[in-house]
Amino acid sequence: MPLRPEDHPAKSPLIAPELEDQLKPLLDKLSAPVTLVCVLDEGEKSAEMAAFVNHIAGLSPQLSCKFLAPGEDPGTDEALDASLLPATGIYAGEAFGRMVFHGVPGGKEITGFAGALLNAGSAAKPLDKPTLKDIAKIKKPVDIRVCVSLACHHCAQLVMSAQRVAWENPLVTAHMIDANLYPELVAKYQIQRVPLTVVNGDKTIPGGKTMAELTTLLAKL
Repeated sequence: MPLRPEDHPAKSPLIAPELEDQLKPLLDKLSAPVTLVCVLDEGEKSAEMAAFVNHIAGLSPQLSCKFLAPGEDPGTDEALDASLLPATGIYAGEAFGRMVFHGVPGGKEITGFAGALLNAGSAAKPLDKPTLKDIAKIKKPVDIRVCVSLACHHCAQLVMSAQRVAWENPLVTAHMIDANLYPELVAKYQIQRVPLTVVNGDKTIPGGKTMAELTTLLAKL
């Protein structure tokens, strides 16, 4: 049976009333429809993500959500990378925005999540022309995976930069990964500190980076 948002709680304990009050003015700026597409299994974190997404979607008429089980839509599994669940992709209407969250983006990462929604909802602050030119210099497909801790301020800033680059350049996809949820990933890349950015599955970049630093690195690939 397909997963349905109404089968999960409409509210999340992770979104306190004061956080809701902070999010509503931001989400009121959305001027285009945004869909949150989640691939969820039966685990605890997927249940948390379902409630989180339901709650967020209830804060703006421009937001909607869709829940899928692994294997229900192979194309979505591939786009979001369903090997790391829960996986939530940000879509501009029906178009994949190339911004993905693995794990519940609580703590500092709620800022990045809101930023991704503003990107897809045509409500983000415009970038200056030099920055857009730098982003356009990325000429090859790039998969960015920012491994984070939800309490890390530098992580949140890097996720926002990576996802804005992905939004502006169709060759780029950016994933936020809560490293605490995926011990096999920590072992594979020997993650000792966050943020750690993995590019195209093999190149690792330690530490925080500004958007300018990130785009310079990616353009050299």
